[in-house]
Amino acid sequence: MKRSYWIEHKGRKIFFIDFSNTNLDGVNEAIAQAKPVIAGERPQSVLCLVQTHGTKFSLDIGRAVKAFTLHNKPFMKMTAIVGVDGLQQVILNSVIVFTKRSNLVVKRSREEALEFLAAQ
Repeated sequence: MKRSYWIEHKGRKIFFIDFSNTNLDGVNEAIAQAKPVIAGERPQSVLCLVQTHGTKFSLDIGRAVKAFTLHNKPFMKMTAIVGVDGLQQVILNSVIVFTKRSNLVVKRSREEALEFLAAQ
C-alpha cells in the first residue's frame, strides 16, 4: 500500500504521508517510503501534509515518529497535520519539544491543511 506520495494543490507540490487507520507496521511502512524521498529534497523546501485519523498511537509509534520528524527537520519548510486527537496530541507535543520543530501545525481538516500549505 502506498502511504506517501506527492500531490499538487493550487500549483504547489505537497508531500502527503498517510499514518491513518493503521498500526506500528503501517506507520513504519509510511516512514520507509517517505524518508528517502524527503532526504532527496533541498533543505527547507518540503511542504508536507500528514494524516493521522483513526490510528491509536502508542509509545513505539511515538518513538518512530520522533526519529522520523527529527530526520526530516532540515528538509521541511512546513508540515500540517490533520486527524490529531487524544493521545496523538500528547505525542505530537512531545515530538515538537524533542525535535524543536516550529514549522509543524495542526489543522482541523485536509482541505484547511492544503490551503494553508499552498499559501506558504
